[in-house]
Amino acid sequence: MNQTEKKKKAILDTTFTLLNEKEIKEITVDEIAQKAVVSKVTLFKYYKNKNHLMNIVIMHAFENMAAQVEKIIQSNLNFEETYEGITQMKLKQLEHYSPIFSQNLMTQYSESPDFFDTDAVTVQMKIYDKLFQKGQDEGKISKDFTKDDFLFLVNIFISGMKGLSADYLFQKTGILTRFFINGLK
Repeated sequence: MNQTEKKKKAILDTTFTLLNEKEIKEITVDEIAQKAVVSKVTLFKYYKNKNHLMNIVIMHAFENMAAQVEKIIQSNLNFEETYEGITQMKLKQLEHYSPIFSQNLMTQYSESPDFFDTDAVTVQMKIYDKLFQKGQDEGKISKDFTKDDFLFLVNIFISGMKGLSADYLFQKTGILTRFFINGLK
C-alpha cells in the first residue's frame, strides 16, 4: 500500500470510528485530520468536504449490504422469503453498528441531497429489478404492475421513511413488510 492509499485508509477508518461514537454534527474535519494523522489539506485533497467524506464512509456500509442482498436474491428462497431475508439482513447489519452510526446513517440518508451517487443508485435499481422479476415470475407481484410501477412504489416507501427515526422504523419493519408484499398481489 502506497502513502496515498495509507492516508485515505486512515481518513476513512477514523471517520468510521467517529461515526460510531458521535453524531455527524459533532464531528469536525479538524478532529478527523488529527486522529488520522494527516493535515486538513490532505483530507480535502481526497474529499470535497465533510459531507462528501461522510457519504463515502456510509456508502461503504451500503456496498457491503448490497453484496449480501445480491446473495439473498440469487438464493432458492421464494419472493416473500427473499424480501423478508433482505429486510432481516439489513436490520442485523445495522445492529452491528453502534446506535449512533445507525442514526448517522439515517440522518445522512434523509438530509444529504447527494447521498446516493449514480453508481449507488444503479446498484440499487438492479437489485429492485431482480426482486421485481422474481416476484412476477412467482405470481407474487401482479402482472398488472410494470417495473416502473414497482419502482414508483419502492420510491414512495423510501421517501416516506426519510425523516423517521431509525428506532421507529426498526419497530415498524414487520408491518411495512406485510403491507408492501400484500399490496403487490
